[in-house]
Amino acid sequence: MAVLITMQQIFYTSVSPEEYYRLGKDFPFPVPDSCPNPGCLVKIAPQKHGFYRRNVVTPDFSARILIRRYHCKYCGKTISYLPSFCLPYFQYTVEVIYTALRYILVFCYSLRASLQLLKRLFWTPAHLQFYARRFFANLYHIKLGLRQLLPRVELPGENLDKREGAKKVLHIVAAGFAHIQTFSTRFYAQCGYSFLAPRT
Repeated sequence: MAVLITMQQIFYTSVSPEEYYRLGKDFPFPVPDSCPNPGCLVKIAPQKHGFYRRNVVTPDFSARILIRRYHCKYCGKTISYLPSFCLPYFQYTVEVIYTALRYILVFCYSLRASLQLLKRLFWTPAHLQFYARRFFANLYHIKLGLRQLLPRVELPGENLDKREGAKKVLHIVAAGFAHIQTFSTRFYAQCGYSFLAPRT
């Protein structure tokens, strides 16, 4: 039995999670004209390969949405196309996570105060703390990505306190991109992983 190797792409959309869910299979999903796998890139469109469902959660909405899949018969990879309000392997939208990070790292709210502001969307303060720690762990790689996306930007130095460095990076993201989804989508396309991907 053949094992399918999967990869993910993030595509930008201005549609809200609610509207995306409402449209279902009628959403205008992206249609690749060639395989996006860097090891393949054959100039023949991958075939539609159905859908799978994944959770998406905002302060006012929660549902299981459809994710379009394609399959390349040449390299054998299955490609999933995530809407830009999603991050791979996270059920909370990128907007929710970004807002939580700003409450904690930019505005210096306590974890419990941040929970209140986020309508108790997260389970515990430790859940919020996980996102802050992941952002700290990824700070070096986020700065590398920002250097490629914004070549003239002045990034915080390595000698800066990690919390202050994270705060400055979030300021750069806010100033340099129209929306967190814009940053997230462009970062993923440039680096091949999300800005909150686990570091090994």
